[in-house]
Amino acid sequence: MYRITRLIHRIAGIIGAILMLIMAITGLLLNHRSFIGYSSEMEMKLQKFIFGLHSGTIGKMSIVWLTDVGAICMIVLSMTGIWMWFKGDRKIKPVDTRLKRGNDE
Repeated sequence: MYRITRLIHRIAGIIGAILMLIMAITGLLLNHRSFIGYSSEMEMKLQKFIFGLHSGTIGKMSIVWLTDVGAICMIVLSMTGIWMWFKGDRKIKPVDTRLKRGNDE
């Protein structure tokens, strides 16, 4: 069961990380529009595309389901991470208190 949970955790992690990276980058670009400019028509088209990608649309096509997949991945990632933390091998190993003195012993 632990191996299956780790596999689910990895898959949800990579998918969720990619989607959250897209959301983070587009959010930063929207907050700092000077990075992509204001002056030319091409730059306005880029801003519209970035805003649409961030808000869940590309042109007239809705991709809100993709942001939902990212949210579900984050939920699964959190749940499997918590489960693995509680069920994992977290036993405290005894500390060797003896000092190693090289050739003295």
